[in-house]
Amino acid sequence: MYEMEKREVNKEGCTKVSFNWRRLSLHLLLGMAGLILIYLCLPLAPPEQPLTTQILSADGEVISLLFRENRQPIPLPMIPQFLQEAFLAVEDHRFYQHNGFSPVSFCRAVYHNLFVRKGLQGFSTITQQVAKNGYLTAEKTLLRKIKELFLALRMELHYSKDEILELYLNQIYFGHGAFGVKTAAHTYFGLPLSDLNRIEWALLAGLPKGPALYSPYLNEEGARQRIKTVLQRMVDVGYISAAEKEEILNEPLRLPGLKQTPKQAHYFLDYVLAETEDILRLSKDQIQSSGLRIETTLSLPLQQAAEEALKSGLSPIQQDLQPQGALIAADPRTGAILALVGGTDYFKTPFNRALKAYRQPGSAFKPFVYLAALEAGYNLSSTVACQALSLPTDTGMYQPRDYGSKPYHQRDMTLREALAVSCNIVAVSLHYRLGINPTINLARRLGITSPLAENLSLALGTSEVTPFELLQAYLPLAGQGQTTPLWAVQRIYNAQGRLIWERKPRMRQVLDPRLAFLITAVLEDALRPGGTAAGISNRLRRPAAGKTGTTLDNRDALFIGYTPELLAVVYLGDDHNKPLPAGGGALAAPIWANFMNKALAATPVQKFTPPSGIVTRRICRENGLLATPNCPGRQEYFLFGHEPTVYCAEHRRIKLRVCRESGLLPNSYCQTVEEQEFTWGGHPKTTCEECHAPRDLWELLFGKPFPLFKAKPEPDSEMEP
Repeated sequence: MYEMEKREVNKEGCTKVSFNWRRLSLHLLLGMAGLILIYLCLPLAPPEQPLTTQILSADGEVISLLFRENRQPIPLPMIPQFLQEAFLAVEDHRFYQHNGFSPVSFCRAVYHNLFVRKGLQGFSTITQQVAKNGYLTAEKTLLRKIKELFLALRMELHYSKDEILELYLNQIYFGHGAFGVKTAAHTYFGLPLSDLNRIEWALLAGLPKGPALYSPYLNEEGARQRIKTVLQRMVDVGYISAAEKEEILNEPLRLPGLKQTPKQAHYFLDYVLAETEDILRLSKDQIQSSGLRIETTLSLPLQQAAEEALKSGLSPIQQDLQPQGALIAADPRTGAILALVGGTDYFKTPFNRALKAYRQPGSAFKPFVYLAALEAGYNLSSTVACQALSLPTDTGMYQPRDYGSKPYHQRDMTLREALAVSCNIVAVSLHYRLGINPTINLARRLGITSPLAENLSLALGTSEVTPFELLQAYLPLAGQGQTTPLWAVQRIYNAQGRLIWERKPRMRQVLDPRLAFLITAVLEDALRPGGTAAGISNRLRRPAAGKTGTTLDNRDALFIGYTPELLAVVYLGDDHNKPLPAGGGALAAPIWANFMNKALAATPVQKFTPPSGIVTRRICRENGLLATPNCPGRQEYFLFGHEPTVYCAEHRRIKLRVCRESGLLPNSYCQTVEEQEFTWGGHPKTTCEECHAPRDLWELLFGKPFPLFKAKPEPDSEMEP
């Protein structure tokens, strides 16, 4: 080791100790150099470059770009050579010769900061710019400049020149929200980078110096001057000749207008983001900056039809954006969400009513009660009395009343008729007879997740659910008893284009398909004359089933319905709980019909087909028993083995015209015919043969056969043969 101190004896005999400062300084310098070398050799993570996430519709159209910085990376080999050279000419023409910084430029920057004191003014190499933008803040201080220098040196050790240039061209800001050359090409020209001409590439190369100064949409003259500067620099460093410069200046500069970032179906995007967060376990910010490609189930034509139908349906009654509404549509065969609208103006009312509006569904809940009854052994022809009802509860007697001016029908009703006209009394009676749990359990099984009150009024839809939940619960009704959680994300690719997640829907059987068909057959009646949605019976020219829902004082209106191909729900209501001018049948159902007509315009008509195990019988409309000819009858569906076996007794007495002489059904020659009353089953079934046409002229004149042709008497059964 070097001696750090020197001992000397003075004249008085005292020892004097002195340090060897030169050697100490050398040690310190060597130590610092070692530390710097270690620092430079430490691994260096790639600089952060927030990427743009794309969200695509089912047919591959971009419906939204999510980003902190709107950037879509592109590999260096796909960036035109002319554009690379243009950037090198104006930003750092010695890029491939230096080691990360220019000493002359750096000293100039230090001098400017120390003596001019107006902040640092550029002088950075491309490597330094990448280091600054990727690792440091935007502050302009000498310390930040020193950090930038060391980071640039580290980058030069860990990355090739081409890698650094690629980072730079994908990193820099071009104005109008565009980061990176690929996004800039689309923003300024609406074209892929490779489709631009040389003057347009020169424009892009000149923009990072001052996007606000040189944007052709803000300052076209300044932009053209900047193009000339870029081309002249390319001439100066030898990338192009002066003649080529003039040739390029004569190329057309195509300016079609700024291409705004596409963003459609905002309420749907909210759901896609939430679903993607659950799938990838990432935050919203991470998703927005990860450069993902998310392929969704959205049908843009159906989304547009949904938005138009909701807006046009609400506009006659809407003031100050109230009342509001929601519309969701899904494919009942897969559970894929095809359209989702959570309001009429996302930017003024971003609250997503489709997902978050907890409202009473009203009568739209009743099919779950009837399904529970069918599971318990009831038939569609089973009857329940609609009359004054008083049922005991923990809080007293519950007395349901029907909707409208007449509180009761005062007669027995079949389950089919009661559901089609939405009878409250029958729904509550069934709920009471079954017990509360079967309805709750069935609703849970079909997809209702919100709390359900354990009371009798639950049958009338008094527990709050969201439109999304209701759609989920109706999915098995429309899907032959099968269900799966409603979904919107099909596939997810990472920033490198690799598939990292794909949905494979799995349908589960949660309801007997025969019962799903039976309830569908009843809900078809709701759209026919006499049903609660009869007003739209002429609007939809195809088989459809559905149910209205209206709450007290018309505060909420619903309609949910489906065809074999499409299931949709419409919700309307005031965010401040003010009454609507009408109910679900008058307000929500027409919106649903308008949407379905547009959505299915190009789809062939399909019917609901009964599954195996369904039989039909003609029944009496009034009591649900097998119909006699005298009954007001209709064809009804039954589970095989559960059809009625007893004929209607109310209409068994029938009146028939019979021959007085024979008591049989008369023929045209019977002289005396009278009307008699019979019991069905005991009435004559054959025609009179005693009265017949005359056999000859003698019989015609005298009323008896000619004596010579008198028929032999029939042998008496008691005589011997």
